[in-house]
Amino acid sequence: MSNKIPAVSSLGEKQLGAEATDTRIEALRLAEFAKFKPDYYLDQVNEIDLVEKRWRILATADIEGSEDAHFLNVIRSWTQEAEIVIPPVDRTEIVETVDSEESDGSITRTRRKLVPKRVEKDRVLVEDVIVDRLSNGLCARFVPCVQNVEDIPFYYPKVQEYALGYFKPDTGDDSTSRQLAIFVCELFPCSTTATKKQKLVWRDLIKRLFKWTVTERFGYQKRVENDVVICYEQYSAKYQELKTKYAAYWVENWPEKTDPKKFVYEDIGIASWIICLWEKEGKVSRDSPPPTFVDLGCGNGFLVYLLNKEGYLGYGVDQCSRKVWARFGSDIDLRAETVEPYMFEPNADWIIGNHADELVPWIPIISARATTNQTKFIAIPCCPHDLSGQKMAFPLTAGQSKYHAYVQYICGLAADCGFSIEKEFLRIPSTKNVAIVGRPGTGENGSGLRPDVAAKLALQGQKQFVPRVPDHVKNEIRLLKEQSRKGNSAEPS
Repeated sequence: MSNKIPAVSSLGEKQLGAEATDTRIEALRLAEFAKFKPDYYLDQVNEIDLVEKRWRILATADIEGSEDAHFLNVIRSWTQEAEIVIPPVDRTEIVETVDSEESDGSITRTRRKLVPKRVEKDRVLVEDVIVDRLSNGLCARFVPCVQNVEDIPFYYPKVQEYALGYFKPDTGDDSTSRQLAIFVCELFPCSTTATKKQKLVWRDLIKRLFKWTVTERFGYQKRVENDVVICYEQYSAKYQELKTKYAAYWVENWPEKTDPKKFVYEDIGIASWIICLWEKEGKVSRDSPPPTFVDLGCGNGFLVYLLNKEGYLGYGVDQCSRKVWARFGSDIDLRAETVEPYMFEPNADWIIGNHADELVPWIPIISARATTNQTKFIAIPCCPHDLSGQKMAFPLTAGQSKYHAYVQYICGLAADCGFSIEKEFLRIPSTKNVAIVGRPGTGENGSGLRPDVAAKLALQGQKQFVPRVPDHVKNEIRLLKEQSRKGNSAEPS
């Protein structure tokens, strides 16, 4: 399991992310997650002796039905990819791994390098990960290889070492209950729990350890290979670049009521991925100018702002303007108008639909009917809608999620219109994070784009399509109803 960008898959091949979730297994997993009831020792000192050292216990959590192999698989994943649990780390470089059942009890010894995302500012840390087998369980120790505490980077706890444990309680029976634990060898008393942020780190770590061990029990299998469309290093570099340029200012000055940390970082992630995609295509055809775009259902318009600022010409359309639009400046083209998708014929290289609700199923049709005959699209589906603009429920197969069914529906429309389809699981703070990329191709029938099919679909959809009522109109109707109710209640009986 990895936080890096999961792979692209062709239509009909491997599924990914939320669309590949087996809802039956997910229900069992969530039921086990609900049993998470940890004990914290962050405000008190509770010590034990372990592997010839004195350790302070920070947290424990009971877990049912798991086996040694489940815990070991989690530790193996976290050893190979420290960035899973330490977000400021960009990648993990394994220097050496020695597997052996040694007399001192160690199973595996791994030396690794933690390479930070801000490598120009933060230190690379060399660390040893030692997995020990004890009389009553397992223990994974994480030991920073430093000369003094000043050499420990900010993203790593200031400790001699810390450990994750998996133990059988001393109950004297054959119970399947086990206990997960976090221990630390502190540099000085309470040095690891002095601040609220430090305490949150340990709380999050025991919760992740519990969830990952439960997930291993239910047979997690990696669904796809990573980084097929855009290599991880390219995406990560672009994300850090845009984050440095734009994140701090807009999080601080966001005028909307929505959470700026979610929307700002999410759109920076999407913009980074789109720019990497376009840069990759530009290397294939170096004589082509930068691509143009239209963002349908652009919402707060921040994605349009980012792409414009990075040199890509295009505009965004949404039913109503937002406060933040005025902050972007007059050079950012955002248009408040209702789109009639069966009539819309943009002259652009790419159509973007990022959580564009009822417009998403129309995006392949609009792209196939565009005047250039070469318009491509990027669609990130969210809530399921059909061509009528209404929310719809799809027939599901056993274990299939609604989101998976909706992604299949959009891909089916695109294939019918003659597009060659790729998909990618984006690293954004949303569970609806599959990006569908459509390019004019040979299609399943070998005939390339099919504007005739798109025209028929548009005609069928036009008969049923009902534009969404704008939010400001809904608010006006709601206020009128409230005033009417107040007026009626004030009348004498």
